[in-house]
Amino acid sequence: MSHKDNIKEMREKSKESRMKSAEEFADKLVDKLGDKVKCVAVWGSVPKGEHGYDSDIDTLVILDDTKLQNDVPQDARDKIKRKVTDLAKETDERITIQYFPFLTEFWDSLRSGEPIAIEAVRNGEAVYDVGIFMPAKRLLQRGKISGTQESVKKRLNLAASGYKKAENTLRSSIPHKLEQAMANAGQAPIMLAGKQPPAKEKVPEVLEEMFVENDMLEEEFIEKAQSIYDFADVGEKESDKVTGEMVEEHLQMTDDFVRRMHQLVSQIGAQKKVKGLYDDYKNFLKANVAALRAEDIEPPEDREDLPEVVASNLDLGEEHNELFERWDELISKVKEKSLSEVNDKELYDLQSESREFVSTVGRDIQKAKQDAEKMSPKMDPEKIAKAADTEGMTPDVNGEKKGEE
Repeated sequence: MSHKDNIKEMREKSKESRMKSAEEFADKLVDKLGDKVKCVAVWGSVPKGEHGYDSDIDTLVILDDTKLQNDVPQDARDKIKRKVTDLAKETDERITIQYFPFLTEFWDSLRSGEPIAIEAVRNGEAVYDVGIFMPAKRLLQRGKISGTQESVKKRLNLAASGYKKAENTLRSSIPHKLEQAMANAGQAPIMLAGKQPPAKEKVPEVLEEMFVENDMLEEEFIEKAQSIYDFADVGEKESDKVTGEMVEEHLQMTDDFVRRMHQLVSQIGAQKKVKGLYDDYKNFLKANVAALRAEDIEPPEDREDLPEVVASNLDLGEEHNELFERWDELISKVKEKSLSEVNDKELYDLQSESREFVSTVGRDIQKAKQDAEKMSPKMDPEKIAKAADTEGMTPDVNGEKKGEE
């Protein structure tokens, strides 16, 4: 057996061991809470087979709250989570409850495309499920959850498929197929930006309003989309006027348009990533200001002085103080380099730790909003995202990256 195969076998055995521990934890949890337990699943590095020797067993636990008319109070949620966490640690020290939603919250998170819910479902494996996790996974895989990678990819694949079919159809149907390819491709970035996909005749107009006017798309692609739509009208009403030259011209036009929509989707995704990062950073600053005010300590006027004031006055530990340094380093990477320079694991850990801190401060954040807003760094997420290198991310209609042979 080769060294590579030996490592693969060892990792597989390690995965089996970790999944067995998760199953044992699920059994104990069901014994303790009964039918309140709706799902226990493992996600993160373990199901993907990318875990290391000291990797945690990232676990999702969903409990039923549907019998309550209102949301579970925060103090009750915290108490329940502590008990669940204690039971997990009693079973296996490596088990960490990384995601702990109640049932209504879980479905709402999926509906709104919450990243942590989507990621847990996308790569997770259930060790206990009463019909919650697998239906969610199937909805995700089939592109039924709007705004996710899967739903956007489904739109783009429909565009590419429509283009290829158009090449092989007769003269009367080619214009219509190209129109469908244009509409599907044009709807993809509109959906990713959070809007409902418009009718095919409205695609050029909506693209212009949303992206050309915001300097994210060139006017020439609006003209191409309109020309493709008009060509379909000719094909439907006067197909005898459709010439081979017109077909070739609009085939190329549609190919260019679909490629540009791929680039635009990458650009929007980069922009949303930057915005989410920046919002988390601002909330982290606000939470620190609120924590100071809760102790009757006046926060500094200068954002640069905030870490020192927090460290001097609040007993939050060295790890919290280091969050400021990690945020400064990450914001610097985003402002000065391509998004490809940002490590996804580093980003996820930092955002998770910061959100956990924000949740403990909670209601005090709003009081400090104006103070913290002045401390936020000046940066334009849209310009940063546009500067990100997305050219290499653009596949052609066959699913291969542009520029590859």
